[in-house]
Order: sequence, then C-alpha cells, then structure tokens
Amino acid sequence: MSRLSLSIFLGFITFFFSGNLLSQSQRNHGWVVSGSSSKLLIQGKEILNARDEFRFKTPEGMSQIQEIDYYLMLGEYYLRKKDKVGIANILYDLRTKKGEYAFADFLLTSLWKQSQGEEVQAIKILDTYIQKEPNTYFRNLAKNMRTNLFQAGEDEKKSMIRMDCQKTKPYYSLCRVFRLQYYIDLPSGKEKDMHKHFVNIMRVSSPFFEDPNLEWIPLLDRIDEDLPAKLGFLGFVREGIHLQKMIMDLEKIADGSVGENSNERMAFFQILGGDYPGAEESLLNFIRSARGKKASILNRVYVKLGALAYFQKDYKKSLDYYLKLDLSNWSPDIHHPFLNEPMSITGVKDLISVSLYKVSGSEAALKALQKIKDPEKLTEADIWPKLRISQMLMDQNPELSSRMTDEIIYMAQEKKWRRLEYAATILQGYNQIYRKEFRKSTIELTKSRGILDEENAFYAAEFLRNFGFVFAHTASGKKGPVNGNIRDGVADYLQNNMYEDLFYIRNYRPLAFSTDLFFEYALSHLRDDNDVWGLLDSIYKYNAVKWIRSGKGSPHSLFQIQFVDKQFQYLSGFSTARESKFFDSTYADSRETESQIQRKNEEESVRNLESAKLPTILLLPYKDEFYLFTFNPKESKRNQLSWKVIRSQRPDASDAIDSVRELVSSSKDADTIQIYLNESGASLMRTLKKEMKETQFVFFFSLLPQSDAQKPLGVFSWKCPQNMRSLEGKGMNLVETAYFEGSRILKEKERLHLWDFPANAGSVGSVANLTWTCKSETGSTEEIPFLKLFRRIDYRTVPKMIVYTERVLGKPWSDYSWHYHWLHFWFRSGTKKIGYLPSFPVLDSGTVTGLAESARYREDGVWIQATAQ
Repeated sequence: MSRLSLSIFLGFITFFFSGNLLSQSQRNHGWVVSGSSSKLLIQGKEILNARDEFRFKTPEGMSQIQEIDYYLMLGEYYLRKKDKVGIANILYDLRTKKGEYAFADFLLTSLWKQSQGEEVQAIKILDTYIQKEPNTYFRNLAKNMRTNLFQAGEDEKKSMIRMDCQKTKPYYSLCRVFRLQYYIDLPSGKEKDMHKHFVNIMRVSSPFFEDPNLEWIPLLDRIDEDLPAKLGFLGFVREGIHLQKMIMDLEKIADGSVGENSNERMAFFQILGGDYPGAEESLLNFIRSARGKKASILNRVYVKLGALAYFQKDYKKSLDYYLKLDLSNWSPDIHHPFLNEPMSITGVKDLISVSLYKVSGSEAALKALQKIKDPEKLTEADIWPKLRISQMLMDQNPELSSRMTDEIIYMAQEKKWRRLEYAATILQGYNQIYRKEFRKSTIELTKSRGILDEENAFYAAEFLRNFGFVFAHTASGKKGPVNGNIRDGVADYLQNNMYEDLFYIRNYRPLAFSTDLFFEYALSHLRDDNDVWGLLDSIYKYNAVKWIRSGKGSPHSLFQIQFVDKQFQYLSGFSTARESKFFDSTYADSRETESQIQRKNEEESVRNLESAKLPTILLLPYKDEFYLFTFNPKESKRNQLSWKVIRSQRPDASDAIDSVRELVSSSKDADTIQIYLNESGASLMRTLKKEMKETQFVFFFSLLPQSDAQKPLGVFSWKCPQNMRSLEGKGMNLVETAYFEGSRILKEKERLHLWDFPANAGSVGSVANLTWTCKSETGSTEEIPFLKLFRRIDYRTVPKMIVYTERVLGKPWSDYSWHYHWLHFWFRSGTKKIGYLPSFPVLDSGTVTGLAESARYREDGVWIQATAQ
C-alpha cells in the first residue's frame, strides 16, 4: 500500500507536530556541546574549542592528573577522527613527560592500532605494559581496560578486577567506571540478597552525578558502549541516560552530528525513564539526521512516534505521525511498540485504527479496518483486525459483534492461537453482558483464565477479567459472589493502571466498560453486601492509583527499579536492535528479582489494621464525597471497622467530626486517636486539634505491617550548621556531612536525626530540588542536596526517626504536598517515626530526649508513625 492509499485508509488526516528541545545541563569538565559550537574544559577552564578545530597544544598550568585527563579526552576525539597527526602529537608529549603518564601512552597506542585494524598488535601493546608495570593500581587499570577492549564472547558480563579509587590518583574516572562495571556484574539474577547488590550499585554509580571530576569519562565509547544499556536493563535508567549523553556529545563534536542509532537508543532509555517529550525529541532528531535513508528505516521510527503520542493520549498527533508511514516499503524488522514482536502491515493498520477511533469515532475506524483485504491464506496477524472490528461494533451491534467473536474463538482454538483466543474470549464475556446473557458472560470470563500458556502469560489482563465478572453480576440484578473478583481486580489494576490506555490496543478492551463505571458498581455491591473490609480495600487502592497518576516524572535512585520494570513489561517494543541481546540477560533477571523484592516489601493490606491497638480513622475521598472509616480495637471482631459516607466536599464537615467524637466516647481508656495521613486526613486533624483538645491525635502513613518495637534512640544531627554546633554535649551526637547524608555508615542503628537548618532559597520548584548548605568551622561550604539523599539513604544508613522544623522545607505544615513528599521519601526508605515542629524550643539534654516522645507534638506539632499502631 502506498502513502496515498494509507491516506485513504486514514481518511486524509493532516500532519503537524511540536516537540520539546532536549535539555542539556552544562558541564565544567570534559567535552561541552553548546549550540553549533563546542569546547574542551578541564576543571572549568577552556583549553580548546571548535574554532581552532581542536588542534593539539601542549598543556600549560595543569596538574599531572589534569594533564592526563586532557591527553585522554583529546585522544578520544582524535581516535574518532582517525587523526594520525593528532594522536602522534599526544604520544610524543606523553613520552617526554616524567611521572605517571605511561599508562595513557600504552592505552592510546593500543587504541590507535585497534582503530587501524591491527588487533593482535593492539593486544600485545597492552600485555607488554601489564607484564612490566610494578604498580598494582596501574596494572589493574590496564587489565580491566584489556578486558573491555578485547574480551569477546556472547556473555556480556566481564571479569573485572574490583578497584578502590582515589581522587588523588590519576585515571580516577577510568577507575570509577571499572568499579561500576565490577558491581553491575555481581548479581546473577535470582539470589535472595539481591537488594544488597542494588544498594551497592546505587552507591558506586552516585559519584557520576556528584563529583566534578566525573563529569566526563574519557574513552567511554571505547570502554563499553553498552554500559548505558546494561544499567538500563538493571533498572538504573537515569544512570544509563547520564552516560549515554556523554557518548552522544562526543559523537556530536567529533562526527558533526549524533548518529541515528544513538538517538534511537536514547529515546528508548527516555521512555523507560518516563521522559516521553524527551523521547519524542530524540526520535525526531533521528528523522532529521536520517534524510535519504530507506523508507523502511524511517517507518520504524514513525511507528514509534505514533505509538508514543498515543500513549501520551495525544491521539491527533499519533495519527499525524502514522500518516508519514510508507507502507509500500514495509520491513519485517519493525516491531510492535507495545508487544515487542515483528509487526505486519495488517498489524500497523490495526494499531492506527485505534488512534483513528480516538480522534474520529468508531465509524471512521470501522471503515478503515474494513478496507483491509484478506490474503488467500489467513494467518493470526490477519485475524486481529477482525477482532478490532468486533470490539468497535459491540455497542452498536452486539449481535453481529458476538457472532464475529465466536468465529474468531473457534478459529483460534483450532489453530492454537492462544493470545487471540484469550482476547476474543474476554471480549465475548463483555459482549454477552450487552446481550443480557449474563450466565454465558461468566462462563466466557471463567474460561479465559486457562487459555494463556507460560509463553504468553505477559499478555494477561486479570483486572479486565475480574472487572467483567463484576459488570455481569451487577447488570444481571442478582447478588453474586464477586467480592473476591473486586479485590483481585483492584489489586491488579493498582499495579497496571498507568498503562490502562494500552489495554484497548493489546487486549481489545471493550470501549464502553470504563474503570470509573467498575468502581461505581464495585462500591455499590460492597455497600449492599456490607463488606466493610472490601469497601476500605477498594477505596484505599482507588486513592493510591490517583496519587500514582498525579506524580510528575519518574522516581529516582532505587525507587526507579519497580517503575522501570513495569515500563519494560509494556513498552519494551520501543527498544532498538542493539538491545535485543539484553532481554534474556542476567541484568534483566536481576531487575525483575529486585522489583519483586521491593513490591513484596511494600504490599499494603487493609487487614493489617486488625492488629492496631489505637482507635483509627481513615478519611478517603471518592469523587465529590468522602468515605469515613473508623476502627475500634475494643469492639468485637465483627464490629471493629465501621464506615459512613460524608456527603460534603469539606473533609472537616460536621458529620466527620461527630463520627470521631463517637469513636472517642466508645474508647474511653484511649487518650490517643490515629488518623491516616492524606490531604483530607490532614485537614480533619487541624479541626480536631482545635475542637477536641483533651484527645491526642497522631498520624500514620501506610497500611504496611507493624514494625518491631523500637529501642531507645540516640539523637544525632549534622555537625556543620552553627545552630547545631551549639548543642554539642547537650544530649546530642554531631556527625560529619558524609554520615548525616548517608554516604558513610554509622555504627549506631537506633538513631533519631534532627533537621533544623534552612533550605536554600534557590531550591524552589519541587521538593526534589531542595538543598541545605552551611559553612563549617574551617570556613568551607558543605552541602546536602535532596537528590543526593535519594541516592545515599538505604537500609544501612536510614535513621529510625526524623524530627524536622518548618525551616527544612521552607513551607508550613498547611502546605501539605511538600511535607507529604518529604515524609514519603523517609518512610519509604525505612524510617519508622517522624516528628514535625514549626520551630525547636530551647534545647538542652532534657528537651532533646523529649523529642522522641509523641506527647511533645500534641499542641503545636505533628507526630507521624510509619504504620498503624
């Protein structure tokens, strides 16, 4: 089909696009690309620039370490340019120097020989150096470099020597890369202590974001051009992007432009990291640099652009990109972005039809689908568009849709096309609801569970199946046993809600049965059945989904692993051919194992409330009202949890206050009430503190299992700030920056950390950008950036308790969202209690220890437990 006939298929949709420019933070060390110009910096000082064509000059006014960096950076440029004279000048200079320049000489000589195709000679040069070098540090550098440059084989892992790196030694950046390589190759995919491996990888990768000496890694493209991919497949995609940008900037400077492969790879990493505008811009850069390329190659990128726009719900732009496809030059190498398998021309038309439906409605989409002609011999790929037609016909003509779907099911069963049979059976289950054949509906939905084999298990959509049972039973008007389906459906939806729009494409989700409608039916059923625990579970997870979806950007540090693992499950088809070898690697296995470990450790259950000792309140918003749940541990098991609907948009409505009063009066021997910390709970707390001063109100953060009872806590704070230094000897342990931020491990595990230092005024915009600085006793400036805390705090360094003041965030408690994100970070990292005070009183040894007691926060502060107590 030509471009013109594709236009007919789409109904003459016009094309336009807009993109965001890929932002680039400024480096002060290494190669810097700035618009059309570029330069080489050594510790902030410009040494060479594009105007002088980076002609060699002997370095002046540099230390030995800086000179070696200069030679290696200029050497990588000349290697890419195949500049024999440039390399010769560097080697001559190196051989006239006294000091620790020998490794640079042998390394660049070996790389030059390799670039000339003299592999044997290149290896011999490095081997000679290794045999003669008496210094262990330099010898290990050479051994690791030899492994990187010349170790062949299918196994991507390399037997690296673990190195200890010091800034005072030359080749520090190379040492750091080798150290990172050593740690990323340690996890084998399945071991129980996987989390420890990931914590260590986080720690050894962190300096690349923090250390000015590591802003550029010379020869990174030679050392391991796949290092960014390995990090990405482990789940450390932010780290992968950081290193990939270095490789791309060298391409830009040396080659004049970034290669198509690098742009497409960067787009995949950005998609894994949730930066969809950045990924779009990278793919458009591919198109701009690929003029004159074969249409089949451009098709691959336009399919990705169209799918990416669809995933961002920009359906018009999605169609505009699809209109650029040239189907007369289709390649079997093009993969489905959401299924990561070869896509036929019929498959791409099916993909396009969903965007067309979103823009122009079912009639236009159906007309386009009906234009697809069947070949003489039907394959599974040829049948999918027929199921799409059935999906789109359902609400107009359920009888015809049902007959078509039945035919597809029979054919799929005969041919053993399991995925097709599964999707058609789920669709038929919904179709029977339309036809008021409710018993048949439940039969189809029940059958669907046993269809997929292990090979196709990734295609399952359990929430669709469970939602279907609820719709069928509700529509039938009969009370059915669907409480378990609601529970399972909501749990699965919590895990997969970010990809909801994809289920229309990959699972042929019926268009009329929305998630909002499911929750209405589910909550109605649970209310009628008086299943109060099921009701709490559903609304609690409903709110969790709302919070996940309101998040801007993707997580940092170890928090990104689960996110990236999900992105791989649904968006791996955006990868390039270069990544194919990693999908079955131990990097991918290790990421999946770590993601499962994290998810298991963070699984909340409303049933954990049953072990609570304190009377408990949860105020959960749903649309324009609130569900108020109260748990009274003094009641019988059957009556402990109660609920009521607060038909108001005010969380502190009189109905809510009255319910709390009832809970207090029925729990006479309890002087403390705990409230679930969300925005509505925080608003309710403010009113309760004013109206019920005789009762202490505290917050709890999550419904994770209760943690072990705590031991007495030692009080620690940052030694640097002046206001803290004055507390030395007053019941306070003051520690250096590295210990307070988590870079180094304190021996004492039972710790309370005091935070009472102002955030920098320039760190507005988001909590993640906060920084705290001070001048130490020696006059030097020290800093703790919040992003560094993200990378540094782990189970070995996190304090058991935090106490902080308004100065830390620069926002009062009434500015709820900032405080919530701060609390979320600490609790998710493993902190058990947090206390907040607008400001500290005059502190002495007595008041310092009192900060660990909840009573201290009764009037003017806030006390938050990690879990319900």
